[in-house]
Amino acid sequence: ALGDFDLTFISTFPDMTIRFDDVKITGRDEFKGVELINVKSLEAELGFWSVIGMENIEVYGISLVEPRIDVRVLENGVANYDIVKSEEEIAEEEEEVTEESPFKLSLDHYEIIDGHIRYDDQLGDMYADIVKLNHSGNGDLTADVIDFETKTSMDALTYEMGGMSYLSRVKTDLVLNLLMEFKEGSDKFTLEENELQLNALKLSFEGFYEMFEGYDDMDIKLKADQTSFKDLLSLIPTLYHSGYESMIAKGNMSLNGFVKGKMDASNLPAWDFGTSITGASIAYPDMPSNINNIAVVASSAFP
Repeated sequence: ALGDFDLTFISTFPDMTIRFDDVKITGRDEFKGVELINVKSLEAELGFWSVIGMENIEVYGISLVEPRIDVRVLENGVANYDIVKSEEEIAEEEEEVTEESPFKLSLDHYEIIDGHIRYDDQLGDMYADIVKLNHSGNGDLTADVIDFETKTSMDALTYEMGGMSYLSRVKTDLVLNLLMEFKEGSDKFTLEENELQLNALKLSFEGFYEMFEGYDDMDIKLKADQTSFKDLLSLIPTLYHSGYESMIAKGNMSLNGFVKGKMDASNLPAWDFGTSITGASIAYPDMPSNINNIAVVASSAFP
C-alpha cells in the first residue's frame, strides 16, 4: 500500500527527488493483518535528465524515514516475508507482458532514519530487536573498487538465541569503512577504519573477507587494546542501567580473537576467541563491602 506521493526538482536541480509516504506491506494467510514493512516515507534521488529521457533512470540516493520492519517465522517454518503468490494464484491472473526496468541503480549514498527492526524466529529459536536505528552509507557503488563508509547507531539492541540472552537493550554505535574490490573471479572486502561500541565496551577489527567461486577466504582479527573490566560489565543490564557511573571496577582483562582460513560446503575456518579476567573487584560508594577476587577465563577455539 502507498500513501501520498511528492515530486521535487526545482530546489534539488539537476537532481530530482521523489517521495512516497506510508509505504506498507502486510502479510497474508497466518499473518493476515501483520505489517511486515511500514515506512513513513521513502525518498529516492534521481538524475533529472535521465528521467526526462525515460531511459536508464539513474537512482543516486535512497532514504528510508521511520521504517518499521517486523519479521516473523513460525515453528513450522512459515515466514511472513514469504509473500510470493502460488502458481495457482498466478495462473488465475491475466498474463502480463514483462519489460526491462528503465531504472539504473547508481547509488552513492543511502540512509535509514529512526528505524525499528524486530526479528522473531520460533523455528530457529532466535530473537532480535533493534530500537531507533540510524544508518548511513557513502561510496560509489557502481565502481569496481569502492571506498565505502558507513555509520550506524542503535538506542537499544537485543539478541537472544537458544534460550540465552546475549545482548539486552545495548546501546550500539558502529563506524565501518570498507575497501571493496570486485574483480573477475573474486569479491574482496578489506576492513579499514572501524570501531564497534556496545554500551561502554569498544572493539575494532582488522583483516579481509574474500569470496571466490565455490569457497570463501578470510583473515579477521579482533582488537580490544583499550578495553577494561568495567567496560565489559556495561553489557550486564542490571549494572549498566543502575549506578554504573558510580561503580568502581578494577582488575586485569584481556580480550582477543581471530578467524582465519577457507570456508566452503564441507570446511570451516579456524577460530580462537578468548577472554581472561584476574584480580578483579567491584565496589559501590553505598555498598558495605566489595566484591573481590573475581576471575573469569572463557574461550572458544576450532579446530
